Amino acid sequence: MTKYIYHNRTKTFEKLPRYIYQRRNGWYEIRKRIGGVLLYWGSFPTLEEAQLHKAYYLGKKWQVNPTFKAKRNIIQRNDKYIVVKKIDGKTVSFGTFKSLESAIHERNICECCEWDFDRIVEYED
Repeated sequence: MTKYIYHNRTKTFEKLPRYIYQRRNGWYEIRKRIGGVLLYWGSFPTLEEAQLHKAYYLGKKWQVNPTFKAKRNIIQRNDKYIVVKKIDGKTVSFGTFKSLESAIHERNICECCEWDFDRIVEYED
């Protein structure tokens, strides 16, 4: 899908660079999907700033913070951790845990079973 930006003063369209999107408020944001997860890399008031930051992230080869990978699909609420996954547009909970380690363990099981409840139960038995 090609994205364009409309310039009111010149009444022209300009093609937006890859990974850069324009918000409704006029700001530009950098987004990229890595490993099936859509990551947000920041928003900027001008297209030039967004392009400058995109070049920086390209130079870093889009490295992801390791703590983000560790907590993927895990939400922390108070002192509990919830394993969640968005399936068919709905957020589905796969359990609540007291420690991050047990939540990560359950999340890894869910990923191995491709987030299928029936396969998860068979895997754990």
